[in-house]
Amino acid sequence: MSEIAIRSARQILFGPGVREQLGTHAASLGTRALIVCGRTSLERSGALEELQGLLEGDGVGVTVFAEVEPEPSLATVERGRVTLADNNCDLVIVAGGGSALDVGKSIAGLANTAEPVRHGREVKGLGVPCIALPTTSGTGAEVTPNAVLTNTETGEKASIRGHSLLPEVALVDPDLTLSCPPDVTAFSGLDALTQAIEAFVSTGSNTISSPMAEEAARRIAGSLRQAVRDGASLQAREDMALGSLLAGLALASARLGLVHGLAHPLGSLYHLPHGRVCGALLPWVIDFNLEAAGAQYDHLARALRVGQSAEDLLAWTEALVDDLRADVDWREAGLKRPDFGQIIPAVLDSGSTAHNPRRVDEANLRRLLEDLLAA
Repeated sequence: MSEIAIRSARQILFGPGVREQLGTHAASLGTRALIVCGRTSLERSGALEELQGLLEGDGVGVTVFAEVEPEPSLATVERGRVTLADNNCDLVIVAGGGSALDVGKSIAGLANTAEPVRHGREVKGLGVPCIALPTTSGTGAEVTPNAVLTNTETGEKASIRGHSLLPEVALVDPDLTLSCPPDVTAFSGLDALTQAIEAFVSTGSNTISSPMAEEAARRIAGSLRQAVRDGASLQAREDMALGSLLAGLALASARLGLVHGLAHPLGSLYHLPHGRVCGALLPWVIDFNLEAAGAQYDHLARALRVGQSAEDLLAWTEALVDDLRADVDWREAGLKRPDFGQIIPAVLDSGSTAHNPRRVDEANLRRLLEDLLAA
């Protein structure tokens, strides 16, 4: 048996209403919290006011850093670190989608170092405690030791990682996702589904990650369309939130694959939402991987009750992406052959690509990009 690594938040609480425990957990970890969130959505939903009240009710002071953009930058993390220090905060509370979670985890993990944040960095040492509350069902970032950030000077989108980026507590409350709009629900859900499928077929999959990945895919497959159609369906929101959480736990152990290896450079170059890019690429990568992972895809088709074979799974993912209006016309999006010289090295250098079940090289990657152009 090869090495198995399990990475997760120290405590995970899941279920409707668990956000109400925020004040108790925060008070055990610090005295003044920096709330990290997006610029408008948390305030508009009323959740920001509620979270502030829960913290202050247990004697925890609050400073708000509501500056996270949809594709967060290294510079945003730096501003957050300054805000944390200037206000003597000893705890980070991050609430939002994957972008907010990545920024909040980075601020907390890098709190006690003077070095600037940069791509490829392995974050060492201990930062300040972080409590994560996801408001979308997508990245599973509340339980993963990495963050994806953009260098606005170069346009490069890549990860930093390290144990200190793992939250101390993850409060996964499906109620917080009820206000998530249909397009965000669709795209973040496709990201979570992709993560579950990629973790299941990854070369790093193992006896612990695979059951979580399968259950994540099953729950998301059975509830994503309903969550998009009826955002008030608590059952669908619960399944999506639990599926996203399980996918995050699975990928933190097994890693991902070619979809995510491609998604970062393509999303950065053509300014497309990450979840939409993942969904649009998923059928292409399943087809690419059939020769290496056909048996695993066969298993998933049966587990998801979408057929008996890998080809059935492929057809189902194509229909799902079409139903959710997540497909991408790559030529129209801006993809062109001269860009291949920038895309291919980034994809081949990705840790996600390294765990793809079929070996990826420059020749077969170039053929895949040509297929995207010709579609």
